[in-house]
Amino acid sequence: MSTYFCEYSELVAVWPHPVLLKHEQGDVFLMFTSKKDYIEARWFGHINADDVITAAKVYLELLKKQPNPKLLNDKTEASGDWEEANDWMEYEWLPQVRTAGLKCFAHVYSHNMFSKLSARDLYLRIIPDLQMENFLHRKDAVKWLKSCDPHNKVPTPAL
Repeated sequence: MSTYFCEYSELVAVWPHPVLLKHEQGDVFLMFTSKKDYIEARWFGHINADDVITAAKVYLELLKKQPNPKLLNDKTEASGDWEEANDWMEYEWLPQVRTAGLKCFAHVYSHNMFSKLSARDLYLRIIPDLQMENFLHRKDAVKWLKSCDPHNKVPTPAL
């Protein structure tokens, strides 16, 4: 997998202004926005594992620059199978974002079945370490995220 995070380092510098991630062809696949209570990642078009890993790296840099314990990950307008990224997300990204302060993760499902399956797989990997919920509707995700208490301790899995 090749990721193209290095192309976005200048965009990270303008945060908390909105950050747009684009495919090489120029179409936007993700917009990060700083909201009052959370960071929003809003996805567009067809995405793949490289897009997810690139976005995760950019998000980590944004989180380091402006800590916020809550993330709204809205894939309503996206499609594609990105499950191939989930090993990297679990073993590389998750420990880093936990250290950077992410506590509450609301994910809005895509209408695309392959994207839903990828999200479900990621959920099963993340829930031992973060407060995370999947939603069919954005308004439900926002409501849950606003009520999520980042000070709640996530239970440590039994060995």
